[in-house]
Amino acid sequence: MIVAGLDLSLTHTGYVILDQEGVVKASGVIKSKPSGDTHLAETQRIVKIAEEAVQKIDDYCPDGPDLVVIEGLAFMAKGTSLVQLAGLNYLIRILLAEFGWRSIIVMPSTLKKFITGSGKGDKDMIMMALYRDYGHESLDNNEADAYGMGVCGLALLGKPLKKLTIPQQEVVTLLKKQV
Repeated sequence: MIVAGLDLSLTHTGYVILDQEGVVKASGVIKSKPSGDTHLAETQRIVKIAEEAVQKIDDYCPDGPDLVVIEGLAFMAKGTSLVQLAGLNYLIRILLAEFGWRSIIVMPSTLKKFITGSGKGDKDMIMMALYRDYGHESLDNNEADAYGMGVCGLALLGKPLKKLTIPQQEVVTLLKKQV
């Protein structure tokens, strides 16, 4: 069983690929910078991020993952362009569908509840909780969020890496309605 986690961003898209034991097969950050002010340049940038993310998954699991878990849009995020992030989110979903790979969207507050036990917590808190509970160490919060997505996906598929807490059970019950 293979699960991929994606934390989408226009500048630092985090990705992780986990096996059913939670072993990281691949992880990292896809970096991107604007290359121009035109609509075409913006669109090309989004396409490049999406294609690279899907390629990373395909490189490490050519038979396809059992599930790709994508962090949903943070509607209240500051300093980001929600329209471009929405475009990236949907383009990734379209590419995954073309490959025939199952995916699910996990909202940021839902991921926080799964990782920290509540729907709150900043990026540092998420990173600390992942280290404390799973021994996962990351220097990049986007990669850490992607790892959290992967762990959540394993739990959703019935392969949790540890005994689920009550908040984690609630998240899994909620997400099973989407799969």
